[in-house]
Amino acid sequence: MIKHIFIATIKPGVSAARVEQAIQDMRAMKDTVPEIQSLTVGRSLGWAGSADTVSMVIDVADQASFERLLASDAHQKVSAAAGEVFRTDNFVLSQISY
Repeated sequence: MIKHIFIATIKPGVSAARVEQAIQDMRAMKDTVPEIQSLTVGRSLGWAGSADTVSMVIDVADQASFERLLASDAHQKVSAAAGEVFRTDNFVLSQISY
């Protein structure tokens, strides 16, 4: 099993409504990408670390499933819109096996 972790910093001045729409768009990937076994996404509570981030955690079966996720139309759409809401110069991406 592979866990893909994505953390993005929200651009200054982006409205809470636009951030929420981006989160909903990210969540919607689960509906059309069969490789996604589970998906969690939300805005940081800010208790520790940065308060101006959105984190997403996706579980897939293996590397081939991860690569199909990245190539999917749904992921491409979310990726293409990311720059409207998030800084694109400091994404944190990590994949772990468990």
